[in-house]
Amino acid sequence: MSQKLKTTSQRARREDVASVAGVSSAAVSYVLNKTKRLSPEVEQRVLDAARLLNYRPDRIAQSLAGSRTHTLAYMTADIANTYQLEVIKGMQTEALKNDYIVYIFDAAGDVKKYVSHLITRRVDGIFVSAAPDFLSDELLCELRDANIKVLADFSRSTFLPDVSYIMSDMYDGFMQAVGFLKELGHTEIGYLSAFDESCYYDLRLPAFKIAMRKLFGAGVPPIEFGGWPYSTSETLGIRLMTKMLSEHPEVTAIVATNDLMALGAIKAAIACGRRVPEDISVIGIDNIDSSAVSKPSLTTLDQSGNRYGAKIFEILHNDIVAGTSGKYIVPMRLIKRESTGTAPQNVENRILLQE
Repeated sequence: MSQKLKTTSQRARREDVASVAGVSSAAVSYVLNKTKRLSPEVEQRVLDAARLLNYRPDRIAQSLAGSRTHTLAYMTADIANTYQLEVIKGMQTEALKNDYIVYIFDAAGDVKKYVSHLITRRVDGIFVSAAPDFLSDELLCELRDANIKVLADFSRSTFLPDVSYIMSDMYDGFMQAVGFLKELGHTEIGYLSAFDESCYYDLRLPAFKIAMRKLFGAGVPPIEFGGWPYSTSETLGIRLMTKMLSEHPEVTAIVATNDLMALGAIKAAIACGRRVPEDISVIGIDNIDSSAVSKPSLTTLDQSGNRYGAKIFEILHNDIVAGTSGKYIVPMRLIKRESTGTAPQNVENRILLQE
């Protein structure tokens, strides 16, 4: 950069960055707002000039000119859930990189008041991780009709026009999990369900049943236990696993709705005299941080919360910029750890001998 800078107390303008970088004002906008790719050399010159001038875009002026506030919202009915916290962190991290602010709302609160607040604040977009019982389709439409881009998970019973939807590929994920258990010799496989009112978790149970039917045929019915009221906690995993082993001692493997329940299931199995994985294998879903350091470490279907949150921001940002909407499926992958092993032989006889 050949041009010398004058020391000034005035706030740097976009035109100043353009002058120092030797590019047009439009090029500065393209680079800093990430709306159009330029050559790496030009982009670096713009970034260097902006950093040198300590340039910060005037978001108020931008919002008045382009009807954007660079604010987003995240609404969930399970805000204390470990996985939800990881998703929020991933979304916020990506948002901050792009100069966005994310508001967090608990859908178990006064949702109508929240929606009114979001419309008044003119947020650009919102991600909704809450079933219609918490946030109705009518309220979703209010947000959409206020020119707020809406991205919802697949917990909705209906798909609304001009609303985007996202989910992990549960069907492929369960094919991986159940297929791996089959490779290990398991046939008596159970499922521990949150059994809440949300269709999102209901998608997991059908996905499990489909995988069992495809891999074992109709002659091997899946064994399932659900909890009520809504919960995805370790405590629920302990309670359901204890009940399952009492009523179905033949079970040699289980898949749980999420990692927290799976970790509870491991504790319950050990308390009931079952070794993990020698007597029973356990698979969770989410790949939360604690799943890698538990004893034994947990085999899990990875839908990394941080990655998922970053994807949520990416979709919302693209929908906001392009004015689009769509349905998005995020791949899952099975991470094999210590909680799964070869199916035991005559497990029922061994348990009876112990008793």
